[in-house]
Amino acid sequence: MPDRTTLSSRPVPGGKVALPRLPGIFVPRPRLTTVLDRATTRPVTVVRAPAGAGKTTALAGWAGDGHDVAWVSLDEDDNDEPRLWAAILAALRRCPAVPGDRGLDRLGPPSPGRRRAFLADLDDALAAPARPVRLVLDDLQEISRAEPLEALAALARDLPAAMRLVLVTRVEPRLRLARLHVEDVLSRVEAAELRFSARETANLLRATGSAVSDDRVRELTERTGGWAAALGWAAVSVREADDADGLVASVTGDERAVARFFADEVLARLPEATSDLLLCLCVCDAVGPALAVRLSGRGDAGARLDDLERAMGLVTRTPADTYRLPPLLRGFLRAELARQDPQRVLRLHGIAAGWYAGEGRYGEALRHAVAARDRQRVLVLARDHGVRQVLTGDGEPVRIALTHLGAATVAANLPLRLASAVENVQRGLPAEAAADLGAADDGLWPLAARHLALVTGKRPPETGLPAAPPPGFDAWFTLDRAWRSLRRGARRHAVTQGQEALRLAHADRLDHLVLHSRLALAVATAVGGDHAAMRRACTGALAVARRHGWRRSPGVAECHLMLAYDDLMRAEPVAAARELAQAAAAEVPGGAPLLGPLREFFEGMVRFDDGDRTAGSQVMRVARHRLAGLDLPPEIIAVCAVAEYQAALALAEGVHAAEVLAWMHERLPGSGELALLRVRAHLAADEPAAAEAVLRDTGAAAALLPATPVDRCLAETALALRSHRRTKALHALDRALALARPNGLVRPFALAEPQIGHLLIDHSGGFGSLDRFAQAVRSRLVPHAPPSGLTDREQVVLQRLPSQRSLDEIASDLTVSVNTVKTHVRAIYGKLGVNNRRSAVVVARHQGLT
Repeated sequence: MPDRTTLSSRPVPGGKVALPRLPGIFVPRPRLTTVLDRATTRPVTVVRAPAGAGKTTALAGWAGDGHDVAWVSLDEDDNDEPRLWAAILAALRRCPAVPGDRGLDRLGPPSPGRRRAFLADLDDALAAPARPVRLVLDDLQEISRAEPLEALAALARDLPAAMRLVLVTRVEPRLRLARLHVEDVLSRVEAAELRFSARETANLLRATGSAVSDDRVRELTERTGGWAAALGWAAVSVREADDADGLVASVTGDERAVARFFADEVLARLPEATSDLLLCLCVCDAVGPALAVRLSGRGDAGARLDDLERAMGLVTRTPADTYRLPPLLRGFLRAELARQDPQRVLRLHGIAAGWYAGEGRYGEALRHAVAARDRQRVLVLARDHGVRQVLTGDGEPVRIALTHLGAATVAANLPLRLASAVENVQRGLPAEAAADLGAADDGLWPLAARHLALVTGKRPPETGLPAAPPPGFDAWFTLDRAWRSLRRGARRHAVTQGQEALRLAHADRLDHLVLHSRLALAVATAVGGDHAAMRRACTGALAVARRHGWRRSPGVAECHLMLAYDDLMRAEPVAAARELAQAAAAEVPGGAPLLGPLREFFEGMVRFDDGDRTAGSQVMRVARHRLAGLDLPPEIIAVCAVAEYQAALALAEGVHAAEVLAWMHERLPGSGELALLRVRAHLAADEPAAAEAVLRDTGAAAALLPATPVDRCLAETALALRSHRRTKALHALDRALALARPNGLVRPFALAEPQIGHLLIDHSGGFGSLDRFAQAVRSRLVPHAPPSGLTDREQVVLQRLPSQRSLDEIASDLTVSVNTVKTHVRAIYGKLGVNNRRSAVVVARHQGLT
């Protein structure tokens, strides 16, 4: 397979940015044209339907002559962001509606960090068309990596004014489109609208010259559910049938029966050489011209496939220039081939195995070698390439091969045992992986043993490590160095090594190592206090897991837990709860022992933050006791101690708080977090002098968590407010906001004393460049004060405070004296915890009182 680092420099193939060719039997569908015209009046349109629904054909027919349509047929290689942008630019340049004198030819894919400027340049280059250019991105489901998904999300969010974006996909795009839907700039076309109506089915059959009665057309439409692929095969079948009505009547709604019916009718009318070609190719999921020649022995196999795709639509040509048979037809052909000549099936699989092995596609080679029952080839392929194949993220063919060889053969062959061990790690079976590894110590064995130890939460063995990367496994070796750096506390070196491991894994297309490199980066950046980088790394790792269907594989639960903690610190407990539910589903039996208790601790934080404070505090306490016996990283200790201590103080649980403080003294003496707990204890006991002394004496204590300096500043704010030093309080609050903004840390403010929330509200608009973040904090603060307890008369006065009327005018309106109104106003200020009219209005609105 090509090195991904070279993809973005390749020229974009013309076929990739050309309108797909319409099948030989095609009829216009005015109803669908109207649907698509209406949908694309909005800036972004999503066309979502499963395979075989006719998305590409429908859109190609709608695009017509393509005068104002730019088309990109996406494939897996477009997971390289520069290559993706290059394809989009090539499609726009090819579109006749795009002016050639506005700088589009000078635009190239943006460098990292220049997406916004690039989109602005693109907007300028597209400013002239009389009507918007419609950019169609077909097969969006092929895009799975985080970077190109972020690029497309940015394009959808900041779409040039002269462009309409049409996203064609089998699954819901992971582009965070909810905001576009709320803003009414997103439209959708779903599978139901793509289904053929009875009238459209009749037009399709009529185009073949067949005479089919209206009743039979309706029956066919109902039985196939209007499915475009089935109806296309039906049209081919009845084209030359003597009794078209009879053929249509024999179709049932069962997919297997439909496949058999259409396959029989199609094959019966094809030349023998063409039928034989299809039988040869059905052993593969997709074939290119070279493999087709090898399988069939016909030099013109590629040309025949092209003719079948263009004239009859029996095969589908992919952007990678391979051909696919419809799944149901392929299934039937395989069964037919096995019935006619079982030995030929074995020979064809053997040919395919040899061809794929020669191309370096060892997963496909293994599958075909097993299907060919070629034990010797299976043994050689699994022995020489099994480990690397697993590391690509596709370990299934290795497992199939090892099962084929048998347990005795695997046990007696060290390379096979190693492949089995790594594949068991990937599947989330650490006990089986440990049994595979045994006591051997050779070649890649130390790396595999350390990898297993890491995913099971054990201390990795330090013996037997290679001094240099084993040939072909630079990414794995570098990843191990990243973890070793983390264990010895070298955070920056761990980040550097993790980034290099990720680069190497991407270049070698080793997705298992891509996921674990991102996990290492997530841990290293989290330990370093960079929540944004941690979130990006976790999101990228989970994208790899989703693409491969790894729902319960090492690394997945860890990423969900880190995202949950970030959500908690952003004061988003609902989002955290979703991540924790996914973490629970992803936990690997026998995996790292801290994951379960840590998840339960975070669940306690969610309950506490969501209002169920007593229960949440107790859940945290129980989970901490489960964690206490484990060898915990200091950052985990700090996270748990600070959160649980805050909860115990908020509930006035003195014994509970003292227990947490003692645990912290034992585990993290001299830390900034321990100092913070002592400060909070003095504040809770109304001992401001003692709290200030601790702050003064522990100013040099190193903090493990990015929230700790924020909490210290908030403690300084609270102390200044208690002594009526408002200016000092504002300075401390400013520092807290500045420290919290990079990581979006809102939770410290939500748990701070109520007066700090009132100060945030009272000083609204006065925080300068920090005001936007301050506003975000205010919007998420949960009022800690009990209901205001305003009297009915005070409520009446409060309702009039937002007006511009003076207190004299309010008194006149209420037919009371101005002194009475002033008395009510002073009572309102006291009950709301404010000291002026503007703050009273803001707090009242925040608490839903006005």
